[in-house]
Amino acid sequence: DTVYDARIATEDALIDAIDTYNMHAAAPLLRLQLDTLFRAHYIASGPDLDDLTSRLLQGEEFRNIEDAEGKRLTDVRLKDLAKEAHGWALPVYRETSGWVHFSVSHMRVTTQVGNDNEFFMSVPLPPSVLPESLWQEIYAASIRATEELFVYVRGWAARKGLPPGEMRDLAW
Repeated sequence: DTVYDARIATEDALIDAIDTYNMHAAAPLLRLQLDTLFRAHYIASGPDLDDLTSRLLQGEEFRNIEDAEGKRLTDVRLKDLAKEAHGWALPVYRETSGWVHFSVSHMRVTTQVGNDNEFFMSVPLPPSVLPESLWQEIYAASIRATEELFVYVRGWAARKGLPPGEMRDLAW
């Protein structure tokens, strides 16, 4: 699989989740997209691309690799390193993180008080529970994350196989 194939599969899954009003799937998928964007940012801006690439291809995980400051490349660290380039994504990351593990975000929207003080829980959520504007925000964030990821992919394609400092002109 390529980055492109993986991104398309994630996009398809996100669209399916939104079409079925499944926030329990949509939010973690968007968070996955942001994690990928932050990793691509680090790869593109890291100090030793060859060493990092070799380590990743040998199966080493980001979280077990240290950056130039000696800090492990956890999701949070990668997010912090990408904040200047992708500041818009930080609040989205924070909100979607609440959906990755069972949390207050889950409880807040899945539980409702009905007529006569009835208490009920619903998964997936009925479409009326979350405003349409939230779904539009998810689409917009997903589109932006994908567009920004492909800036890194195009940069990689322009340099792949060339000596350091050289780039090819890409028609796409």
